[in-house]
Amino acid sequence: MCIAAPAKIVEIDKESNICAADFGGVRQNAKLDLLPDVEIGDYVLIHAGYAIEKLSEEAAKESLESWDELLEMLEEEDKERERMMNEGL
Repeated sequence: MCIAAPAKIVEIDKESNICAADFGGVRQNAKLDLLPDVEIGDYVLIHAGYAIEKLSEEAAKESLESWDELLEMLEEEDKERERMMNEGL
């Protein structure tokens, strides 16, 4: 399953039309063929190696907060599962 994730554009190579985008400290390259008017500092959704939608900073931050909450819940579930396995439940 592939999902689109929000990222901030930190570099643009105009010659190749590829950006470097930051996902909370992790960088990924993405093609800008679908969004010719983005600039460094813009937030975009990246899916399958392409920037597919430009986001407002507010929308990007809301989405990133939701991702953080989801990842935190999944981490708690993993800890609980591990605890149960260690206790033989």
